Amino acid sequence: MSPTRESRFLLLLTALNLLDYLDRYLIAALGSLVKAELGLSDRAFGFLGTAFFLVYLLTSPLFGWLGDRLGRVRLMAAGAVLWSLATSLTFWVTSYPALLLTRGLVGVGEASYGTLAPALIADRLPLHRRSSALGFFYLAIPVGSALAYLAGGLIGSHWGWRTAFLLGGLPGLFLAWMLVRHASAAPAPPAVPPAVPPRVELPWTAARELWRRPTFRLVTLGYGMTTFALGGLAFWMPRFLEVVKGLSLAQANYLLFGAVTLAGGLGTVTGGYLGGRLLSLTPRAPLWVSGLGVALAVPLAALVIFSPNPRVYVPCLVGAVFLLFLNPGVLTSIIVSIAGPARRAQAVALNIIIIHLVGDVPSPFLIGWVSDLGNLTMGVSLTLVALTLGAVLLLSALPWYQRDLEQAETPG
Repeated sequence: MSPTRESRFLLLLTALNLLDYLDRYLIAALGSLVKAELGLSDRAFGFLGTAFFLVYLLTSPLFGWLGDRLGRVRLMAAGAVLWSLATSLTFWVTSYPALLLTRGLVGVGEASYGTLAPALIADRLPLHRRSSALGFFYLAIPVGSALAYLAGGLIGSHWGWRTAFLLGGLPGLFLAWMLVRHASAAPAPPAVPPAVPPRVELPWTAARELWRRPTFRLVTLGYGMTTFALGGLAFWMPRFLEVVKGLSLAQANYLLFGAVTLAGGLGTVTGGYLGGRLLSLTPRAPLWVSGLGVALAVPLAALVIFSPNPRVYVPCLVGAVFLLFLNPGVLTSIIVSIAGPARRAQAVALNIIIIHLVGDVPSPFLIGWVSDLGNLTMGVSLTLVALTLGAVLLLSALPWYQRDLEQAETPG
């Protein structure tokens, strides 16, 4: 694939990933409106996030297994169509069970794309370019999430939450068609041919082999703890800013839009850049970038939660978002690199299962549950414990990383 076509393909994948996260977090941005119309408790509303991620993690292994055998592009496009339709169909939802169903269908569609796209990028790029490319790809996380908050503030406030869902799902249908069209016009072989012949391997055999690698275990569990915090904060922060900080729905969403777009976008690009650039100093650079970033985010996140002064909590929010978003590109680069070419999609799938199982599957519900028992500040404070554990786990992988990377690149 030529550099120009390669760049266009990465841009298209990133645009679809942006819509992935926009559709995922629309429910969080519109939480107050949805809760009011359907009469939901904090626990019931939090379970909407848990249900999405539960379906997401349960279907990810299937797409990882199919993607390593049947090809990635058409499965990714089908997933984009499904999540886009499910988002738009939320316009007609009239009950809580129906809303749960649409969120579950969004989870199925996004599982296909989230599992296969990073593996496809790794197929086409050498090791020294993966961190920066995946950093750009995961720029869609803060930007897409931020656009969800913007849509919640603008569309939700003026035309209601149903209209925001209807409009949010439509662009993904067009980009899914573009993805298939682009791949069909110029199918590209992997930039890095597999060092070993493809193996016929049962999914649980691949999972067992991957889990035996200490770097995979520690990075995945550390990523899971940061996902607990990020997922919980992304889902509850608009509501938290309204209830605890006294902002309006529009003010809360606009603040999050600005912070996540600027700080999150800059953090994602910076993490990917540093993860690749610092490899000349140490092969463990991606782990240092990620682990130290999470550790430094803990005190800033504490000030966001407990300080009543916007002159304190607003800049701390910006700083914490920047540091936490150093992670997606570099951590995914570690996962796909230590997996080896024959297991990349399955490694991403297993990583997705675990980080969501210990992360943002329980966190929205647990935060809502603790909020019902005490208050929302207590609930959101659970994320501080998760971030501390995440930093410890990520930094604990440092002694193992180089050995596991060499093992993945060794034939046989």
